[in-house]
Amino acid sequence: MLLRGLHSYVTISLTTRRLLPSNRVRDRNDTPYSWNLSFLSKLKYIYLLFCVLILLEGCATTEPQIKESKNFQNESEMVWPPPPYPAKIRFVRSISSFFDFGAKKNWLEKVIDSLAGKEETENLMLRPHGIYVQEDKIYVTDPGLFLVHVFDQRKKKYFKITEAKNQHLISPIGIAVDTTGKIYVSDSYLRKIFIFNTEGNYLGEIGSNNLFKRPTGLAIYKNRIYVVDTLESQIKVFSKDSGKLLFSFGENGTEFGKFHFPTHIFIDDVEDYIYITDSLNFRIQIFDTAGNFISSFGQLGDALGNFSKPKGIAVDSDGHIYVTDSDFDVVQIFDRNGTLLLVFGGTGVKEGHFLVPGGIFIDKKDYIYVADSYNRRIQIFKYIKT
Repeated sequence: MLLRGLHSYVTISLTTRRLLPSNRVRDRNDTPYSWNLSFLSKLKYIYLLFCVLILLEGCATTEPQIKESKNFQNESEMVWPPPPYPAKIRFVRSISSFFDFGAKKNWLEKVIDSLAGKEETENLMLRPHGIYVQEDKIYVTDPGLFLVHVFDQRKKKYFKITEAKNQHLISPIGIAVDTTGKIYVSDSYLRKIFIFNTEGNYLGEIGSNNLFKRPTGLAIYKNRIYVVDTLESQIKVFSKDSGKLLFSFGENGTEFGKFHFPTHIFIDDVEDYIYITDSLNFRIQIFDTAGNFISSFGQLGDALGNFSKPKGIAVDSDGHIYVTDSDFDVVQIFDRNGTLLLVFGGTGVKEGHFLVPGGIFIDKKDYIYVADSYNRRIQIFKYIKT
């Protein structure tokens, strides 16, 4: 059980050599044929060396999927609540680019990138927002760069999704991945849901100007796609197979079951509950998968346990509800009744602190991924079960 009301904002800082042709003086006994033969021999050895380097690059061993930060001296200073209370949340690490996984470009990639004028900062995040994690891959929408980042922790690979057929992504917000590896991305400006394969290649799309006003949050449950339409104040549910609209629920209002600019969504596929951040009603609403209202909690306020700008939402394996607040720069944890259990984070740039946190995701192992938008990174924490 998480300790109620306890929180902490404690954190801690954290030659190339050219091969030049020799000025060899030819002997009068040398023939063009003998000199060329020597030159070809050199080429052979260069080729063999090249092959050995490629093999060594391919045989490099991989590191653990989630490597914990070593930038702090005392691990107890990066847990919440602080000692002497039993720790429930532990900081693990932060990610700003694919280099943070220990990935390194081989010499050939560096040469190619250098010739192409690419810089090491190219794969950094600018404004990460939506986040989804499946097995070894972390998917992050970045509306600041108009793209989606895909990090493969095990293979130490990275790629980005920038286009959908002939359309360039403009405002990617929500993201989800199904069990087959298909990637679903909502673009709030283009008013569409784009579908990509595991390599990021375009497969199809759902939506139009007539169907969506501003699609944002996105979740997949079995053969259904749940889309938050923020300006419509409605949740729209589609068939994953056909892309057809199955049903919708919600409308603009303040009563239970109604919304005022909802933004984020999380589906707990264990208990089959849908959690919606009803942002401008400053509350969390819970529904069943058919769209029937179950419960609600939260209100506007500047005290802990209230909301100012609630955004991302997720649920851990014990049913605790995590909500990011981009005004408070914290993650608040509640039980199903809306009782505040714990708060972690705080305003700042150091590890364990946030600047305008956005999306949040919790995987099956209770690793917590937070899009720390204005710090241009993803921070990873761990829920410690008792």
